[in-house]
Amino acid sequence: MNKLRFTAMTVIFAVLVLSGSSAFAASDEEIEALRNEIRAMKSEYENRILEMEKKLKEMETKSSRAETTYSKSKDRSFPGRAIYNRNLNPAIGAILGGRFASFSSDEGDIPGFVLGHEGERGTEGISLGETELNLSTSVDDKFYGHITTALVDEVDGVEIELEEVYVETLPGVGLPTGATMRMGRAFWTFGYLNEHHAHADDFADRPLPYRVFLDNGFNDTGAQISYVLPTDFYIEGGGGIFRGNDFPFAGGEGTDINSFSAFLRLGSDIGQNSSWRVGAYMLDGEATSRTGGHGHGEEHAHEEHMEEEEHGHEGEETHEEFFSAGMFTGDTRLYAVDFRYVWAPTGNIHEKELLLQGEYFWRDEKGVYTLTEDEEVHEENLNGESSGWYAQGVFKFAPQWRIGARYSQLYSPKDSDIEHDPYAVAVMGDWSNSEFSRLRLQYNYEKLGEDLSDNQILLQYIMSIGAHAAHKY
Repeated sequence: MNKLRFTAMTVIFAVLVLSGSSAFAASDEEIEALRNEIRAMKSEYENRILEMEKKLKEMETKSSRAETTYSKSKDRSFPGRAIYNRNLNPAIGAILGGRFASFSSDEGDIPGFVLGHEGERGTEGISLGETELNLSTSVDDKFYGHITTALVDEVDGVEIELEEVYVETLPGVGLPTGATMRMGRAFWTFGYLNEHHAHADDFADRPLPYRVFLDNGFNDTGAQISYVLPTDFYIEGGGGIFRGNDFPFAGGEGTDINSFSAFLRLGSDIGQNSSWRVGAYMLDGEATSRTGGHGHGEEHAHEEHMEEEEHGHEGEETHEEFFSAGMFTGDTRLYAVDFRYVWAPTGNIHEKELLLQGEYFWRDEKGVYTLTEDEEVHEENLNGESSGWYAQGVFKFAPQWRIGARYSQLYSPKDSDIEHDPYAVAVMGDWSNSEFSRLRLQYNYEKLGEDLSDNQILLQYIMSIGAHAAHKY
């Protein structure tokens, strides 16, 4: 159509120029005849253009009707969903994460803290580690679904764990722009590492505060809403409600709401090559007979307890056993703050990158600690306030190579009568052939008690197969 218009205008312009140049030589009759001819040509081209535009509009209308009818005929329950659209097919992926571990100490317990099953240091020797199977897709134009199942290689066999299964809203659901709701089971927003799966970490194991306060990660059943404010400066806030069956709560047998969370995060860029983010978090709930193992309560008290430390005096009352081997029933509140800074010296994170990261945890518990000794039950109202932190730095000095160091520290519960505060140091180096494969060598030195030192060597591989979503900031 544009070509026709251009041709017509070109002819008209040429004729007008010629008529103008010969105006003095032509008679009035010839001029009028030429004008009539121009009008006829112009009318003919305009009619042809209008006719073609009409035919195009009719074809577009028929195509639209056919597409709508086809969509409705496929699924009358959800007329807007094209179930044969490849964009809605599930994305399936797997993460393979095997390792070799060597420990110099037979003891992996942390005096003054009860560890959940996931918070233990892991299996020594060769292990398949944890294999993740992921499935995710957009349910329709308003919801997104995700499932993560983990196959964990244990000494006594393979254990199947349902890590995540949730539904998340998409922008078309009707919530305010920037608001998102997630329902089901997920690694909820609390600190930095908790939202990430272990294979996305910069080290082969998690720092001490995550092991003792969150059993490596909090992924209870519940719902969470978050809202990113429409500002140039990154501001996100939100909170959630949960069943309260996962560590650090545990013990709940019903389906009531026994815990909740709240968080606020801020962040921004610094120039073109760096960015930062800070956050504050709170997790509050009820624990019923919380003990170790899988983080769930038991009907009977833990029958084993640690022996008194060598630095204790004969006849002196000690409460270490209550925190190390007992059970807790009462209110638990956990606070955390985190910080993350990313700098790309060359402006390209794939070439060089520096990551600085840290988190601080403070746990306040009010309730009763119970210990069974020689079939005798002892109960104490103790101050269980404790805290811990870690800081780490990772430097990518070449596109495929990184090195890193991490320090983590715990401060024992106030009434535990433990004079030593556990700490751990880790250094690592890893090589990535691509974004889908990584090999890592790590050395840990842990000083968990006055007479509990452990030198550890960890060799790890992480391989990604199939579809896998990008990791969060």
